[in-house]
Amino acid sequence: MEKHRILIIEDNADTRRFLEAMLSKEFEIITAENAVIGIDYARNKSPDLILLDIMLPILSGYDACSLLKKDERTKRIPIIFLSAKNTVTDITQGLSTGADDYIPKPFDYKELVARIRARLRTDDGSSTQPFQVGELRIDPAKREVTYSGKKIMLTLTEFDILSLLASKVGAVLSREDILKEVWRDDSQKTNDRTIDVHIRALRRKVPALTKHIMSIYGVGYKYEK
Repeated sequence: MEKHRILIIEDNADTRRFLEAMLSKEFEIITAENAVIGIDYARNKSPDLILLDIMLPILSGYDACSLLKKDERTKRIPIIFLSAKNTVTDITQGLSTGADDYIPKPFDYKELVARIRARLRTDDGSSTQPFQVGELRIDPAKREVTYSGKKIMLTLTEFDILSLLASKVGAVLSREDILKEVWRDDSQKTNDRTIDVHIRALRRKVPALTKHIMSIYGVGYKYEK
């Protein structure tokens, strides 16, 4: 079976070599030492996923992610940030540029691979039939969402979280439940603040969802009609 191709954009040579050595066991790896080269590779070498550092020379990871997500040739490529910047503000800024996930350094290698596999997953055996909850319509096969007939542009992770919540209307899902279903991740090292940031992004993109996606204090979230 053909390997998935991963583009690593990382200026630290040691980190870049480590990632290449470890991930090449399972994936085809392309590396770039700065975002300018990385963007060119993303446009011309068709990677299936991008691992992107934030603190890069010439062009920051934030700016690179924004450019990639605005480009028709690259906007559908999942992007995972790998960064030593790990405050809530850093994570929020990273995901607001369109990234699908954010893993702070230092990271657990097994967790990184689990996150990569989750973002590369295209068919997990779940239903692909469109379904509707009130004004919200979700088409899993096409990965399309509309609200009141208007198409909503979401990242892969935002789509997966919203689909999960909407498919279980009225049910309270803990952050651990969401991590397990969306990331296929049982790791206790996973930072569940990432989920909160994605929820805020969904509410920001579609203000009407604020009245449907309910926060359950100390537990998690649920979707109400």
